[in-house]
Amino acid sequence: MKKLLILFFSFVLLTGCSGLKNIQDLSYIVAIGVDYDEAEEEFTIYLQGLNFSNVAKQEGTRSSEPIPNLIGVSKGKTINLAVGKLYKKSKPTLFYGHIKSVVVTESVLRHTFDDVLEVFGRNRSLRPNMLFFSTNEKLDEVFAAKGLYDYPPIYTVLLTEENHESLREEIGGTSLMRFRREYNEPMGAAMLPIINIDRQAWKGDDTNASLLISGLDLFQHGSYKGKVSGEDAIFTNWLNSSKSKINYDVYMDGELVAVFYMAAGNLKKSFHGKGKDPVFDLTLNVQAELVEIIKSTSYDGLKEALERSIEKDIKDLYTFGIGKETDLLHIGDGYYRRHPEQYKKLKDHYAFFLNAKSLQATDVDVTITNFNTYNYEKEKKFD
Repeated sequence: MKKLLILFFSFVLLTGCSGLKNIQDLSYIVAIGVDYDEAEEEFTIYLQGLNFSNVAKQEGTRSSEPIPNLIGVSKGKTINLAVGKLYKKSKPTLFYGHIKSVVVTESVLRHTFDDVLEVFGRNRSLRPNMLFFSTNEKLDEVFAAKGLYDYPPIYTVLLTEENHESLREEIGGTSLMRFRREYNEPMGAAMLPIINIDRQAWKGDDTNASLLISGLDLFQHGSYKGKVSGEDAIFTNWLNSSKSKINYDVYMDGELVAVFYMAAGNLKKSFHGKGKDPVFDLTLNVQAELVEIIKSTSYDGLKEALERSIEKDIKDLYTFGIGKETDLLHIGDGYYRRHPEQYKKLKDHYAFFLNAKSLQATDVDVTITNFNTYNYEKEKKFD
C-alpha cells in the first residue's frame, strides 16, 4: 500500500511539467527590427528567429548543422499590431523571452522615435538590458548576417551582450535601459550605436558579410542631432568610456613618428566663474603603451607631441559637438548637479548651453607605462 501511494504522488507531481515545451518546439525571437514609412504612416517589423532543433540532439559539441535563422516581416499601424499579425502565422510558437536586441532605422529616429521608445520601455515581457541599435542598412540584411566561419548570428555584435571588458578599437553596445536614462537627462548627449554591414574585411568561399558598430547617432534634449562616424566616433567613445582602448598615431611636423595603445581615465570638468554661462576646464589622465617607433625622437619630445595631439582632438570634438548643439563630452551632466540654481536660470534662457568660449583650457597628462622592449633614456632618443 505504501508503494502504491508513493507511485500515485509521483504521477501527480510529474503532471506539473506537462505544459512545458521542449527547446526544439519553439521559435526563439532574438532580435526585433523597426522601420517606419512616413508616407503610409505604417511600421514594418522584422523578427529574427532561431530554432535549436538540431542543437537539442547533441551534447557538449557545436552542431555540425547550421542553426536555422528565419526573418519574419509584418506591417501595421502600430508595432504591437504588426507583431500580432506575424504571431498568428507562425508555428512552432514564437517565444519572446530571449530577445537580446532592438534595431531601428533612421526613419524611426526622425519621425516616431519617442513612440517606439515608449512601446519597448513599457513592455514587461522585454528585458531592460537588451541591446539597442540604429542602422542605415536594410534590416533583413542585418539579420541575415552571420558570424565568421558560418557561426550563427548569436556570435555577431548584434546579439553579443553589453561588453563589460576592455574594448579595443571599437564602440561598445548600449542597453535600452542605459540609453533611455541618458535620453531623458536634462543635460548631456545620448548616443545610440549604429550597426553597419562590412562585406570587404573577410573573404572566403562565400560572401562574408560581418556586422560592426561604425558610429553613433546623437540626441540632445530628446531631439535627433545627426551622427558622428569613423575615427571620431571611436575617439568619442574612448573619452566617455573607461573600458575603451585605442591605437593612436603621433605626428611631428606632419610625419608619423610613433603609435601608442591608450586607455583614458575619467574626463574631469572644473567649473569656474560666476557668470550666467558655464565656463570650464578639462583634465584627462592617459595611460599609454608604446607600440611602435617609426622615427627616432626624444622621450620628452614624443610625450609632449602625444599630449598636444590628444588636446587638439578633444577641442576639435568639442567644436564639432557645438556645431550640432550636442554635448558630446557630457559637460552639462556635472554642471546641473553641482550648480542647480545656475542651471535653472540657464534653462530658462537657452535651448543649448555651450558655446566656443565655454571651454577655457584643456590639459592632458600622459603616463607611458610600457615601452615594448624599446630602449630609451630620458633626454635621449629611442633606439
